[in-house]
Amino acid sequence: MISNNSIYSKEKNKFLKLISKNLKRDSIIYGNKKINYEDLISYIIQINNFLTKNKLENKTIIIQLKNRLHTFLFYLAAIFSKTTICPLDPKLPTSRVKNIKQIINAKKIIKKINLNNKKNKDIKKLNLKNHNFLITFSSGTSGKPKGICHDANNILGISFSYSKLVKFNKKTQILHCLPEFYMAGIVNNFFSCLCGSSKIILVNSFNKNSIFSIWSDIRKYKVNTIYLIPSIYSMVTNFSPNNAAVLVKKYKIKFLSTSNNLYPNIRKTFYKKFKTKILSCYGITEMGGPLTNELNGSLETDSVGKLIDGCNFKIVRLNNKNILFFKSKFLCTSIIKDTKFEKLKLDKKGFFNSQDTGFLKNKNLIITGREKDILKKGGEFINLKDIENIILSWRMVRDVAAISIENELSDEKLHIFIVLKTKLIKREYLEELMKIIDTNMYKTEKPDKIVFLRKMPKTVSGKIVKRELKFINAKNKIREIIL
Repeated sequence: MISNNSIYSKEKNKFLKLISKNLKRDSIIYGNKKINYEDLISYIIQINNFLTKNKLENKTIIIQLKNRLHTFLFYLAAIFSKTTICPLDPKLPTSRVKNIKQIINAKKIIKKINLNNKKNKDIKKLNLKNHNFLITFSSGTSGKPKGICHDANNILGISFSYSKLVKFNKKTQILHCLPEFYMAGIVNNFFSCLCGSSKIILVNSFNKNSIFSIWSDIRKYKVNTIYLIPSIYSMVTNFSPNNAAVLVKKYKIKFLSTSNNLYPNIRKTFYKKFKTKILSCYGITEMGGPLTNELNGSLETDSVGKLIDGCNFKIVRLNNKNILFFKSKFLCTSIIKDTKFEKLKLDKKGFFNSQDTGFLKNKNLIITGREKDILKKGGEFINLKDIENIILSWRMVRDVAAISIENELSDEKLHIFIVLKTKLIKREYLEELMKIIDTNMYKTEKPDKIVFLRKMPKTVSGKIVKRELKFINAKNKIREIIL
């Protein structure tokens, strides 16, 4: 790994000064536990003493803590240590953990840590030099799992920049319900909020059972900012109680979304119910996470808004597609591919190929799809996101994914996978779907096959894993329709 241990970190110093100025201010609320910035310093020192005592400084360790609060406190401690941490889901199979441990040469796997409430303000031993701080592994939505290594400067730098763009401040009270080992859960919802002196309401990771509890948390903690993923916004729209819109208005809640496919139809149905727009962002893990955020919201396009400070982009025409290339000062120190640490591949001017397509309109970045999410059929290019957005207009759909199936004898085949809101597939439902397809799709856009599933394969963060749809278990299929 590339080492930056000899370089003094302005970002660490800036972050420590921010903490020191807000000692008596609440930073995190976890159940009935209130943690101010003075408490944060005490926990940081405790954990760093633990790392020193166990000779884990200048080492790489894996953390698999079941306690969400302890995980985030570990992030803060690692920032001010010399240790590199790799957070993993506690539910990850043991074989996968052992494989990652070997790849990154981790010294230890930590599954539990005991912390007390004793006050300790001795910050003399805190490491203010830059170091490789964080390794994240992601299964992603396609391709092989990859690891990304970031130093402390990158994570804190992008957190300050993103916080400024989103306007996190002392009045912000954000509900943190994203996974703690997910980049948006680490940067967008945690470090960026602390960089804005905001208050974090830490609750369990969101799932389908959280639809009603989320509104109880909003009322209890007077939440005014919520960060979710697009598929969960669809669930919130369809299943929230009738009085939810009243709470949105009462607390003037700002709704933010991660960047994976916030379709116009999700935006529109949410706006119709709550009379407020979802603000989307766009991010690249290799560049520290969030690179943009919407300021006003859109109902008609997959707009992701304006770029943060420290980042710019260009559009390159490749294979008849407008590919987005990004350049950022928050670039990762290395990536892990096939068990090897490598530098990220950039073009001659230092730009990274995102493999996403899009364009700029009124200084806002519009994402039109991923290069791999475009298929050629009947001599025409078809954007799979457009197909999915059309299907989402159907009242019975919960999840949808369109994929390309290669065919050696003819054009690529378009298959659509759907999870319904109901277990029964009535004839009238199918007639509605066929009418939507016939009315809104050109001949070449119409699917070759529609597959109804019991459950959509997803990552822990809620992203649909499209590559698994090509090998879907027959038991998960309810019905297939060949057109």
